[in-house]
Amino acid sequence: MLLPIPQHITVISPHLDDAVFSCGCLLAESRDALVITVFAGVPDPEVATPAWDRATGFSSGYQAVLARRDEDTESMRRLGAKGTWLSFWDRQYGRGYQTTDLVPALKTILEQRGGTVLMPMGLFHPDHLLTSNACLAVREAFLLAQQNKEDGANAPPMNWFVYEEAIYRQLPGLVLTRLTAWKEAGLKMCAVRFPTSSAKKKAYAVGAYRSQLPLFGAAKRADMGSPERYWQLDTE
Repeated sequence: MLLPIPQHITVISPHLDDAVFSCGCLLAESRDALVITVFAGVPDPEVATPAWDRATGFSSGYQAVLARRDEDTESMRRLGAKGTWLSFWDRQYGRGYQTTDLVPALKTILEQRGGTVLMPMGLFHPDHLLTSNACLAVREAFLLAQQNKEDGANAPPMNWFVYEEAIYRQLPGLVLTRLTAWKEAGLKMCAVRFPTSSAKKKAYAVGAYRSQLPLFGAAKRADMGSPERYWQLDTE
């Protein structure tokens, strides 16, 4: 199904790059685009440096996240989008969270924004799965509030979409497994497309994440440039 490009979108990104890698074309073409990055918190300087950060040339997670925030700011500028960072730590820094930890912060922003919400499918990485489940919990809370006329029933209307995360969507069976689980849980979804034509602008924005790109192989980088894939929730 081909849909018009939403002009007021909020993309929920697990990490400082996922939204651009997965939705960069759509972000480039929306007039009012906001990216909420969930695991963008800065770890304490004394936290042990994980292998990924060492491989990207950083001496600490503290230093790495500050640099990635700068990269994210530049990427948003290149797309003409806005970004906001939540304070949760990336899983690699040793702090664990539950779905319920993420829900209040996401709910507060989304009930102020309304419009079109794009959430990750939740593929492969535990932070992605946690973010996806938290988004579903927020959506369910809004639906229940509207049905029961409780606090939050006057939140602006929202259209919910799911994006397949670049890099992870190419792993065999992951997308199908997630879709099957959602279908069994009663979620109704429909594959959709948006008429985007901003591949060059997306590539320019992807290039802002220069500290990590060298660690991605050719297949992963190619997947970032492949057509973006979306699913609409609440469709028959």
